[in-house]
Amino acid sequence: MSNYLRGVLPDVLCNMVDLQIQVNNAIAEITPSLIQDSSSSDDEEVIRRPMFDRTYTGHRYVIDVLAGHPGRAYQCFRLPPDAFISLRDLLVSRGHLRDTKNMLAAEQLGIFLRGVAHAHSYRQLCEFFQHSLETVSRYFNIVLRAIVSFADEFITLPQGEPECHPFVRSNTLFHPYFKNALGAIDGTHIPAVVSSNIQNRYRNRKGFTSQNVMAAVSFDRQFVYVASGWEGSAADMRVHRWAVEQGQFGVPNNHYYLVDSGYANTDKFIAPFRGYRYHLADYRGSTTRRYTNQQELFNHRHAQLRNVVERTFGIWKERFQVLTHMRKFPVTVQADLVIACAVLHNYIGRYHGHDMYFNMSQIEMEHDSERGNVEMLDEDPNYHTTIGERIQGEAIRHVLATDMWNARINSQRNRSA
Repeated sequence: MSNYLRGVLPDVLCNMVDLQIQVNNAIAEITPSLIQDSSSSDDEEVIRRPMFDRTYTGHRYVIDVLAGHPGRAYQCFRLPPDAFISLRDLLVSRGHLRDTKNMLAAEQLGIFLRGVAHAHSYRQLCEFFQHSLETVSRYFNIVLRAIVSFADEFITLPQGEPECHPFVRSNTLFHPYFKNALGAIDGTHIPAVVSSNIQNRYRNRKGFTSQNVMAAVSFDRQFVYVASGWEGSAADMRVHRWAVEQGQFGVPNNHYYLVDSGYANTDKFIAPFRGYRYHLADYRGSTTRRYTNQQELFNHRHAQLRNVVERTFGIWKERFQVLTHMRKFPVTVQADLVIACAVLHNYIGRYHGHDMYFNMSQIEMEHDSERGNVEMLDEDPNYHTTIGERIQGEAIRHVLATDMWNARINSQRNRSA
């Protein structure tokens, strides 16, 4: 660079220009040798260098993590070592996975869990586990299909005459009023990566493309039903009605699920009273907890009990980052990933209840469980119900609210006597 330019340009720009000149000189020096090598005799054999030649292999990585501190397994795979090993053994015993010449079943499972736990792309997994793109994508999808095949076993609706859940029975705020409640239902939006020609169908009211997932959960934070793959523009009630009419979602007689105001109030799906305070934040503090009528009391108790679905979504998304940072998979694979993560959630909760994520408080969660919720109220929830269903639902809700209010008044009278 000339001295004149050095006098008028800042030092940073001068250094950048000097660096570029050095790079250009280096390229000029090696270019002739490259040309000479490329024009060498055809008789010389070209030696291809393998792309993934790191000595610390993916298999070694999985072994080290499982044998090390349990916290490493949580960090890498989002589940404890004993859960990882028992899940691998289950998949192998059912014939879904098997050790191959190039990869053991544990590494195959590790590739999938690392991918869904940290939302890694195939290429990131290639570098991490030192395998080709074809190998990684093949085993990722093999494990995905294997876990989805467990959906009928691990995501099951209550049948027959379910008993009152212990969580409800042990709490006087909820029992006996909600003794027939089976759990809670809500929709959540999982980001979707789709082609431009269908983006309008998948774009929700918050402006991002997503799939609208409806889930029903029990009071022990287990998924009992999941409907995935719906476009983000679909209203919650539309997905819900499909689940009831075509998706084999059934509710035992004389029982119901708790839903929010985005759903119609019926005999099997009890919603809060509209026009009254509902969200838990509305009742925080000593002054706001005073109820002026039975509708507010009912709504508060309803919100406290229905919060189980929000907590479950929070735990679920905290564990599997692919649910908040979806990668560019085919749409059907994105829908299957939601089911697979629900199966894994239930598997861990059922057999490894000491899991740290299940015991996280709402405050500890970095993920806001309500962040993925997008209320779609441009369609009347009652549109998908009959008058008879709504009348029965109103009768049940009225009885519950009246019983709660009377019990509260009697309790206040007894304390003041």
